Amino acid sequence: MASFRAVPAILEALRNFLELRAEADLASFITSPGVLILGTKELDAEPTGNNLGIYLHRVSVDPFGRNRYLNPTSTTKPMQPELPINLHFLLVAWTDTGENESALISWGLQHLGASLDLDISHIGGADAFWRDNESVQIIPEDMSTEDLLRIWDGLPRSYKLSVPFLVKTVRLLPVPERVNGPLVQTLVTPMNVIKGA
Repeated sequence: MASFRAVPAILEALRNFLELRAEADLASFITSPGVLILGTKELDAEPTGNNLGIYLHRVSVDPFGRNRYLNPTSTTKPMQPELPINLHFLLVAWTDTGENESALISWGLQHLGASLDLDISHIGGADAFWRDNESVQIIPEDMSTEDLLRIWDGLPRSYKLSVPFLVKTVRLLPVPERVNGPLVQTLVTPMNVIKGA
């Protein structure tokens, strides 16, 4: 199970995974290759350098895991549903050099396209709720050209060479129950005492 911190942690783990390999694989023919996590602010600016971008464009509820429940913490409490989500992201050739677009994308596909698993060794440091036996899978997402272009139509920048991927499945914990104190037994209200009355 994960907290909300798992979502940015997964993006960071993806960036770290690719960045560790980029220098060794790409430096011989691409100047200063890098990997960026892109947000709306970054997409609004001109790309500089030769980077592979990771842009999270959608979060969806996983329909196949929606009916799973957590075991109750005590016999008096009901079972709580978990919230399984999938992260949809684009791998983007975020470069100002057209000749490097195809190299960056094909290199990214080579590393992520064969299905990559991220586990506690990648995410555990950022989310204390991540369990030893949990992992997520990164797989290419089947998306039509029309749907891909529709995503770019809603973004501040014109189309960049990109490939859709899916992170499957992040199991979010329900919001923790608030712990209430004991019932109030006595209420003391201070009053002003007038001297000499």
